[in-house]
Amino acid sequence: MPRPGLPYLCVTPPRPARGKHINTPRPRGVVPDISGIGERYDVRYAWRAAPVLGSVALVVMYTEAMLMPSLPKIQEEFNVTPADASWILTVYLVVGTISAALFGSLGDMFGKKRMLVLVLSIYSVAVTFTGYAPSFPLLLLARGLQGLGMAMFPLAFSLIREEFPPEMVPTAQGIVSAMFGAGIIVALPLGAYLSQSFGWRATYHTVTPFAVLLTVLIATYIRESRYKTPRPVDYVGIGLFALMASSFLVAVSEAPTWGWTSGQTLAFFALAAAAGAALAAQETISEHPFIPKDILNRNVVAATTAIFMVAYAFQMSSQNLSYLFEMPPPYGYGLDILSTGLYMTPMAVVQIVGAPVAGRLLWRVGARRMSVAGVVLAVLGFQLASAYAYSGVWTLIGYLSIAYLGLALLNVSLINLLTFSVPRNRLGAATGLNTVFRNFGSAIAPAVAGTVLTTFSTIAYYSLGGFKAYFSVPSTSAYSINFDIATAMFILALVPIAIAREVFTREGRAAAAAAEA
Repeated sequence: MPRPGLPYLCVTPPRPARGKHINTPRPRGVVPDISGIGERYDVRYAWRAAPVLGSVALVVMYTEAMLMPSLPKIQEEFNVTPADASWILTVYLVVGTISAALFGSLGDMFGKKRMLVLVLSIYSVAVTFTGYAPSFPLLLLARGLQGLGMAMFPLAFSLIREEFPPEMVPTAQGIVSAMFGAGIIVALPLGAYLSQSFGWRATYHTVTPFAVLLTVLIATYIRESRYKTPRPVDYVGIGLFALMASSFLVAVSEAPTWGWTSGQTLAFFALAAAAGAALAAQETISEHPFIPKDILNRNVVAATTAIFMVAYAFQMSSQNLSYLFEMPPPYGYGLDILSTGLYMTPMAVVQIVGAPVAGRLLWRVGARRMSVAGVVLAVLGFQLASAYAYSGVWTLIGYLSIAYLGLALLNVSLINLLTFSVPRNRLGAATGLNTVFRNFGSAIAPAVAGTVLTTFSTIAYYSLGGFKAYFSVPSTSAYSINFDIATAMFILALVPIAIAREVFTREGRAAAAAAEA
């Protein structure tokens, strides 16, 4: 039986026969083979590899967060409409969602490090080219290639679960989650400063050396995964999934511009539904399906569903907050982009500190209880923000920091619940599916939040030389409604969390070990 406090793969080693003494030396820093299935873990390597793999999230989030303050300048330089400029984000999201699922599965087949180096190499070229894009179509092409950056997340999470001692995995996953917040802290104020002082292209020029350096570090220091499942590629399944995901994401992203009931929007939704039905039929009859059936267990379904809801709530609150900070008084706080980024720093700091601590506590607390604690904190923070949105910027930041701490707990507990619930030769596919659902939630939320802000609006004006210029701004109730919707999504996430089977208990570890065997 597993010893209390140890991960489910670590079982008590057999005692030597009476009268015999075993004193086999082993290298320092290497955990002995006590799993019964040939496992050996190098703790020193794990501690060296954790910050390298965590830097994947840092580089990608740094790049994407720096882009946001630059969008108006990009639109102005290429003389495109706001609807056209929205494709800068849409094409990245579409390609990223497809590539996360695709390269996650390819990592299971051919090696996760190999796929990670390939994806990161293409990403480095893409961010370099974006900074020199001579035309808007070529800029969109480069942004599409940047979407491959999303495939790095499932590959990095999978390598951590495979190569790290199980008791270290939650902490390492927490470090990766913390890097999301670190990237935002650096990028928002720095991106605004670079864009205002040197132009938007300078923001991409600062990314290139870090992306290239990270590629070299991963190629040099990260070990290849030990778990591979070579099998034929389901090209039909991949094509149908790509069609379904791209149609759905385009419909959701462009609905605020086209109209939710317009012919274009409905056509893309119908195409997504048809492709989804065809994909379900294909995966049922395929001998080697693109989405392996054995990963669709109770915990994976629960974790991905909860991740969808959490991502939705987070993106809705982020969109809400950006408008609330930047709208002119008395309808908002009238902050510029740089000030907005600086004021949001405490919320990112909370995530940086909270995520690794949550990882260290996960073996004691359990994924389900930590997820519930995260929901409670998020609901409390967003409800306080909803009730006191205009009570002062620092008061609002304090309330939202409570919510973002809850978000950190949820991110760490849900990704570990998922990675400890599937065989390690299927980790790429499972974590890729997790990224897909996260992106779906992230895509829907801004569209809904924007619709609420537009629907519940009021007319404001400013005087200019004796004339009054009228314009529409979100009303005070619009912000409260969006915070309330985010709160409701967090509460709904309790349903899949309650359905999940705990894996950070003695019984849960035993069940997971049996499933993996």
